[in-house]
Amino acid sequence: MVLTGIVVGLTGHGTPLAFICAALLVICTMTSAVVLSSAVPSNGGGYSYVKRLIGPRAGFMYLGMFVLSQVLIATFALGFAQYFAALVPNANEKLVAMIILTLATAVNLIGITTAASVQNIMVFCLLAALALFAIFGLPQVDWSNMALTAENIMPNGVMNFLQGVALLSFATGGAKFLAETAGEVKNAGKTVPRAMILSTIIVAVFYALLGVVASGVLPLDQVAFQNLTLVAQTIFSPTMFNIFILGAACCAIMSSLASGMTMLRYPLLAVAEDGWLPKIFKNRLFVFVLLYIINLIPIFLGFSLSELISMLLVPSAIITAVKNYRGMKLPEMYPEEWENCSIKCSVGLFKALMAISIVTSLMTSAFSMRNLTMTQAVGTVIMTILVFVYPKVRMSSGKVKIVSTTDMDKEEAAAAK
Repeated sequence: MVLTGIVVGLTGHGTPLAFICAALLVICTMTSAVVLSSAVPSNGGGYSYVKRLIGPRAGFMYLGMFVLSQVLIATFALGFAQYFAALVPNANEKLVAMIILTLATAVNLIGITTAASVQNIMVFCLLAALALFAIFGLPQVDWSNMALTAENIMPNGVMNFLQGVALLSFATGGAKFLAETAGEVKNAGKTVPRAMILSTIIVAVFYALLGVVASGVLPLDQVAFQNLTLVAQTIFSPTMFNIFILGAACCAIMSSLASGMTMLRYPLLAVAEDGWLPKIFKNRLFVFVLLYIINLIPIFLGFSLSELISMLLVPSAIITAVKNYRGMKLPEMYPEEWENCSIKCSVGLFKALMAISIVTSLMTSAFSMRNLTMTQAVGTVIMTILVFVYPKVRMSSGKVKIVSTTDMDKEEAAAAK
């Protein structure tokens, strides 16, 4: 929701295709997560899987990248504020972003059961409002502008189209968080990987339809780099417009904001159990308050949505490429788990998909870097380097002891110490 207007500015009428390409990119990049969640489901998701495939230090590096990427929570708060301003024009967007971030934190502090109930309600409202947007908007699309020609799909060139795809990989990539709680899901070996793939496809279809309406109703110069409010005002009556803003925009963003904070707790817990972080990181209150403070910083600094998302995509895509490079050896490293995996494919096909994932991950990082200023790019590189240096320092302190064996058997844990 928060990226559609930005991508319309980059890809024009190619926005629906960009959503589809982004979903394919996401499915490729999370190949190893899908297979691992099927073979060895565990809490801590990405951290646990990287630790198995590469080793404990790399596991922490992954988690460090993951934590850095959680500035994405600030993007949701800022996106919510932008849509809220469409209902209350004189609203202070920074203040609204701070308030909604506070509410999301409070919901998570109440407890995961309450948070899940709120999440279910918001997801229902989101899907209903998006369906209304498509139903009311598709009849008003100027289909003559939607022809699959290079001028329509890539009006600003191939590089901008690929940059748009990289940004949308963030919007369509939420399914990877399902792996973080696989250890608590019944029959996770079958349920989680299938849910990851199916939900990504469903999201891609919904957002592709949204992209058709967003780019096909009004002239591109009116909607480029704008949120969906202009198009919504055109296709809806005033009452329906308000329902859409509250139901789709606000609920979509609030849903993503709350779930993003919830999912981060599990890998942080696994890292704290292994000693990479102080024991206080096992405390739910501390974790959520820390996340709250971290995400207030970019709101105060006035970062744009596209800049924040690009900053998180650069390191996360790099670590995904490293993880999937090592993941190519999964069939040899864990032959029994590979044979029992509910997602069946030949070893050759699996390695080919992993190779594609590595290339696409590195491309995502490169195209995301293009969207940053020199200062932001340098800052991102410095933070990435620190994530690689910290585990060496922490390991030498003697405080790291591999004790979280939900994803490693006792022999593996002892060997990793």
